[in-house]
Amino acid sequence: MKVYLWICVFINAGIGVGCWLDPLGVLGPTGISVLDPNGLVELRAMYGGLEVGLALFLAWCAMDDRRFRTGVMAMTLMLVGLSLSRLATWLVFMPEGQLHPFLIVIELGGAITGGMLLWRTRSI
Repeated sequence: MKVYLWICVFINAGIGVGCWLDPLGVLGPTGISVLDPNGLVELRAMYGGLEVGLALFLAWCAMDDRRFRTGVMAMTLMLVGLSLSRLATWLVFMPEGQLHPFLIVIELGGAITGGMLLWRTRSI
């Protein structure tokens, strides 16, 4: 569980810091383009601040054995929400390219991994 949580910490922190520094560069491959300063504030807050906040929460969970399951549950549920929302929307719009199918696989894989960890440690 600890390895899973630390991997999630670094992924979320990387996305968050990248979006703080260069939100359009990081999010550009997804087709997001914003020219308005209000949009840049929103991108930095939601994709930068939220991801960094999540990374900090997961790091806090990873630092104490009593909080591992809480961190894994939070990340698992977040990945379920992301992957199912991305899949449903992708199926409706069917955008070109392989980015979203790739992200769906990664997000579902992370959710399944988290779910398996939770299942294996359910009596702890």
